[in-house]
Amino acid sequence: MKNVFRAQDLTRLIERYMEEAGVRKVYEAFLLAAEAHDGVFRKDGVTPYITHPLEVAHILADLHLDADTICAALLHDVLEDTPYQRDELVVHFGEAVADMVEGVTKLEKDEVLTTKQAVTIASFRKMMQAMTEDFRVVLIKLADRLHNMRTLGNMKADARRRIAEETFATYVPLARRMGMNDIRRQLQSLAFQNLYHWRSQILQHALDVYLTTHEEKHERIVQKVTDVLSAAMPGTSVFPWDKNLFRIYEQCKREGTNFRQQCDLLEIRILVRERNECYQALGVIHELYRPRMGMFNDFIATPKGGYGFQALQTVVMASGQQSVRFQIQTREMYQTAQYGIAAQWRYPDMRTTRKAEYTQAVLGRWLVHVKELDYQAGNPDEFYEDMQADLFQTEIYAYTPAGDVKEFPKGATLVDFAYAVHTQVGHHCIGAKVDGVERPLRTRIPHNMAVIEIITDKHASPQPSWLNFVVTGRAKSCIRNWLRQQTAGEQLVLGRDRLVSALQSRGSQLDALDPAHLEASLKALGYADQDALFMAVGRGDECSRLLSERLLGNMPAAETRQDAPLLIKGTTGLAVKFATCCLPLPPENILAHQHRTRGLEIHRADCPHIARIETSDDVFAVAWAQEMLGQKFSAGVVVDVRDVKGMLRQITQCLENMDVNIIDLNITGEGQVKQDTLIIQVNDLGHLQEVMRQLKHIPNVLNVSRLTKKDSHDPNNHFHD
Repeated sequence: MKNVFRAQDLTRLIERYMEEAGVRKVYEAFLLAAEAHDGVFRKDGVTPYITHPLEVAHILADLHLDADTICAALLHDVLEDTPYQRDELVVHFGEAVADMVEGVTKLEKDEVLTTKQAVTIASFRKMMQAMTEDFRVVLIKLADRLHNMRTLGNMKADARRRIAEETFATYVPLARRMGMNDIRRQLQSLAFQNLYHWRSQILQHALDVYLTTHEEKHERIVQKVTDVLSAAMPGTSVFPWDKNLFRIYEQCKREGTNFRQQCDLLEIRILVRERNECYQALGVIHELYRPRMGMFNDFIATPKGGYGFQALQTVVMASGQQSVRFQIQTREMYQTAQYGIAAQWRYPDMRTTRKAEYTQAVLGRWLVHVKELDYQAGNPDEFYEDMQADLFQTEIYAYTPAGDVKEFPKGATLVDFAYAVHTQVGHHCIGAKVDGVERPLRTRIPHNMAVIEIITDKHASPQPSWLNFVVTGRAKSCIRNWLRQQTAGEQLVLGRDRLVSALQSRGSQLDALDPAHLEASLKALGYADQDALFMAVGRGDECSRLLSERLLGNMPAAETRQDAPLLIKGTTGLAVKFATCCLPLPPENILAHQHRTRGLEIHRADCPHIARIETSDDVFAVAWAQEMLGQKFSAGVVVDVRDVKGMLRQITQCLENMDVNIIDLNITGEGQVKQDTLIIQVNDLGHLQEVMRQLKHIPNVLNVSRLTKKDSHDPNNHFHD
């Protein structure tokens, strides 16, 4: 086995920066790992398995990480693949090492985690939970994934693709979020090679040919810049930057440009000693070459990204029509950009500067945010989805009125901005001003570093529809958590009302139940208290009719017995909704259907959907409550009109004169006849009929009918009353 990294290589490496006691501890961890994995080989059947934890430790030792982290790297597969238990690791290496090893140990399939995908998602959540206690867990996992990607050639083709996709989806964004761009670039390159093998080979060959062809021209530019800057500022470093093949590939796809256009931009890094020298170097470059307008960014004055990436970036036109992008940084800025939170170990001098404090503060804020996402997530799938959204690549920046910079992924909306400011600002937002101009909440954040002011109302609350357009993990998590809390409260009230209604139809009351029998029934059914029972009824997990008989100590109810109607008011909530398939209005006869995921749906009694399930125990009687003055209900109308100019204006004017609000509008049809489908708000059935009569009086209106859907799965399929 050639070029194998061995234990003595690791020892020599860590001896350069680690105390003798730490070196001994690491060597003891190696001995235990070697014994635990003795006789085990990697997928090629030739390489001893111990080479993998050694390489993971090697990657982290290159970053000069501490003894506990290197020990955990050597032992990271011991709990997962060998008989060793956590307690044994605690005895030999301490709680911190054992916790890190446990944090990166994957879960296994069981009765709950029945698929590989479920295991992967649950393991990811477990790892992130461990990271909030000790962020070094993620550093070990990134190093583990990096070495696995380097040796992925031993896997089957489908496994290589799956692991490469997972790397792109999770570990590349995670490395970026930790500010570890050196590892991020390596992971991107390896994942690209394994996911798109032929494409990467062809593009790499094309890039090599291009670079060889233009090598002399590029060297002349680098040398010229080096000579000029060295004369002006001794100690300056100038070097070309290797192109990221995957980034070129993505930009070609996204921007519709060809490969040659992406290659034509030469990238050069300039490293100086002090911050003020960055601006001095910029002046030298702009005197040397003509800058391209609109291609300059000052990320020193306004740091970019989670770990405060700082640089001056400018694009100039050099000789021979060669475009060159210069990135100018101090060495400290460069180190932070490449290694993120790990830079303070690799470069100990950073610990004496405020930069190390800054990266620690950024990490602390992110860990608090991850804890919040974990707390608010209802299950591992929700947490994984929110984290995927949270690990975005920053593409948009915007200011608060106070001048604070907020960063977002492409496509983020003003609701995302509101939640980025504060959870309560998001919960109560009703609008926003972008550079002083009012905009709807679903408006996307512009790319022009706009100043955004969120307008709030203490009586406003999140809308379920916001989940259809927000993109950040924070916004999704906060909205879902608020909806879950409100839904739970409404389900409790609904369940209590349903059970009370069922008991009343049997001549009893909730307060009249025998306390001892009620307590025994709760215990037998597995509910901690009455509220838990009400929640189960509200969710539809328990049938109120059968439950009432059980609580009364009776036999199941007779066929002819019916629940007393549950009274429905005009307002709907998260647990009780008016079905969009028929949009019932008072005083129409209505029925209720307990849907397992959508809550209690109120239908018209003649709705075709309710007819299909009318024998189910989940359908029961409801009635309109009397006290509904001032309530508004949604109703749909279809207006068939001749395709004449100004028809829509006449229809909307008619509705405005009647003080009727339009909440949705859709126009369909071909030829000379169009169908204007409107969802409007009315008081009751009589009000709707009056609205329809007035619409029929408009010239060129051919017909007005009430809208209902034939099939809730087909939004364009309707029948007209």
